[in-house]
Amino acid sequence: MFNRIALLAATGFLAAACATDPAAGPSTPATPGATVTPGAATPAGTATVANMAATTFWLAEENLIPDDPVLALVNNGARNTDTTAGVAVICKAANGNIFFHIGKQSATRVGQSATFKLRAGPGARDIEGKFEVNRRSPDADFVFPITSADLLAMGQLDMISLVSDQGEVQWAFVKSPTATPQAKYVGSLKNFSTAAHDFLNYCNPK
Repeated sequence: MFNRIALLAATGFLAAACATDPAAGPSTPATPGATVTPGAATPAGTATVANMAATTFWLAEENLIPDDPVLALVNNGARNTDTTAGVAVICKAANGNIFFHIGKQSATRVGQSATFKLRAGPGARDIEGKFEVNRRSPDADFVFPITSADLLAMGQLDMISLVSDQGEVQWAFVKSPTATPQAKYVGSLKNFSTAAHDFLNYCNPK
């Protein structure tokens, strides 16, 4: 299963990230027709509400049926995923489908569909998703499907950001605890690679 990361590189997501970091390895040419476009500049005026790069890490929890396995951004010192820092990946135990939940979204948009952009280096991919109710928060989540290969690739990157359909850089995830990207919320990529592997073992995606 984990060797599917090569497929992701072929579509240009990982290749785009490597293009800005020579030490990350050789760049793989994008497959013709891949949905990768040049990344737009960060919109001026995107103010940081919370920079959690130094105070968060990623944790996976198995959560046996009827609950679902979870991979979540949590605050330092957390021992479970009951309370996240605003972002979680959930595996539907019944079928192995994986969904990324980006929190701190406007509750007024629940039920709407939207296209965000997932940026890595100079490349950006369109992400189709929907705003859903977050039962543990007054805010909504932007929810979109994600593959196991995408999750594994994220653990190899230095920074990833998500741009909303309104052009706002909603979230950035960084490896360096001192990074200060221009985004509304900044979270860490600390322990992401290890936790993602654990999560996929719990999830057993189909």
